[in-house]
Amino acid sequence: MSANSDIEFELRQLTPSVRAAFRLTSERQTLDHLLGDIGLEGATTWQKGESIAASDLQRRTNGWCFELPWQRTYMLDDALSELLRALTPYRDEIVAATRAHDLDAHFALETRMYADRVPAAYLSPANVKAIAGYGASLDTAVMPTAPESA
Repeated sequence: MSANSDIEFELRQLTPSVRAAFRLTSERQTLDHLLGDIGLEGATTWQKGESIAASDLQRRTNGWCFELPWQRTYMLDDALSELLRALTPYRDEIVAATRAHDLDAHFALETRMYADRVPAAYLSPANVKAIAGYGASLDTAVMPTAPESA
C-alpha cells in the first residue's frame, strides 16, 4: 500500500459512523400489522420481552422500526436527511397509524465515535420541523469505539 492509501484508509476508519432509525412503540399492543399497513420495505417489528440483539437485555415495549445502515459522516443532519427522504412517501400512513393506535414515535441517531472524532450535532430547521410533523422525539447516542485494523 502506498503512503497516500494508508492515510486515506486511516481517515476513513476514524470518520464517525452514524445510523439513523425511526421507531414506533407501544406497551399495550403488538405492531406486526404495521408491516402491511405502512408497507415500508425493510421495516421490522419486535415484541415486548424479546432479547435485544445478542445481549441479555430485553425489549420493554412492542415496536416497529425502519433504520438505515451505518454510514461514515461528520454530520448527524446528513444521516437524518437520508432517513427522512426514505420515510417521506410513507409519512401519511405512519402519522395515521401513530394517531389511530396511540403510538410513540422516535427518531434515533446512534454514533460510533473513533478516537476524539465526533460528528457535528447540527440539525437543520427543515429536519427539526419534519421530526415535529411526525409528532416524534429525537434521541442521540454516542458510543466510543475502537477503529478497525487495516
